[in-house]
Amino acid sequence: MIQFLQHAMIDKERWDECIGKAENGNLNSYSWYLDIVSPGWCALVEPDYNMVFPLPVSSRAGFKYIMQPYFTQQLGLFYDSFLNDEKLAEFLNRIPSSFKYININLNSSNPLQGGKVTDLTNLELDLSDNYDKITEGYQNNLRRNLKKAAQNKLTLSTNLQPEELITLFRANKGQYLKHLNDRQYSLIQQIAKVSLQKGIGEIWGAYDELNELTAGILWITINRKSVFLFSALSDRGKKLSAMPWLIDIFIRQNAGKSHILDFEGSNNESLARFYSSFGAKKVTYYRWEKNSLPFPFRILLKIWQLRKLELKKYFHLSK
Repeated sequence: MIQFLQHAMIDKERWDECIGKAENGNLNSYSWYLDIVSPGWCALVEPDYNMVFPLPVSSRAGFKYIMQPYFTQQLGLFYDSFLNDEKLAEFLNRIPSSFKYININLNSSNPLQGGKVTDLTNLELDLSDNYDKITEGYQNNLRRNLKKAAQNKLTLSTNLQPEELITLFRANKGQYLKHLNDRQYSLIQQIAKVSLQKGIGEIWGAYDELNELTAGILWITINRKSVFLFSALSDRGKKLSAMPWLIDIFIRQNAGKSHILDFEGSNNESLARFYSSFGAKKVTYYRWEKNSLPFPFRILLKIWQLRKLELKKYFHLSK
């Protein structure tokens, strides 16, 4: 029987054991990650914790709701064995009716038909082949940029600090994201610090010949995936092709391993083209929405959603 658990009732040790063994377990679904992006999250679980469903809960103006947190691409139902079509619907139906609005991303192993469902796109690159085989899938424009980058005397650091990465982002793309505030930057900083402490995170940086940081990436490797979670790039870094240079080095160093490079995006067309240039393939996941709000609050919600959509033109906030 599926149980709804308040945050304090969740056995996080058993939860993380389930996610670690799950066929579709991912970074976003671990308890430590959810604690950062959605403090007080609740859950639906089967008593033996072989199937779990995190619920990022919040409340505002007296209404309780469930909404996808920042820097969290895919949640939904996670399981350690075969999932039949009815089980996902059973979990969704067990979400308490007290939550008047639900807008969550399910994971790519949670296909759902019916209701208000939107298909979303992720891009992933299989790293199991050797480097030469993988690079056969590189597009010509990427090859040209990598050839240019090789002449630009870039140097690699693999021990960048979270503050350095965030500072680079805020000084560049962050200038255009007026609605991205200190709270969101604090979230990514916490995620980076905890991942480094756990030994699953790395922050890489590309420096030019003047020892100026031009690009940086936070990688987190878990559940047979290396996640491209957050990145920053300066104008000079663009000219030097520093970002493709960093990604190519990561691919070279990890080629032949039986896991995936998960770009965690993107529904942004320009980002999707960039990730696809490495030979990454599209993987569909799903957004599910249910709205029981009174009419005036539906209008306010629509305004908020349009504002957030404008922000996503510049930055993939569900990463």
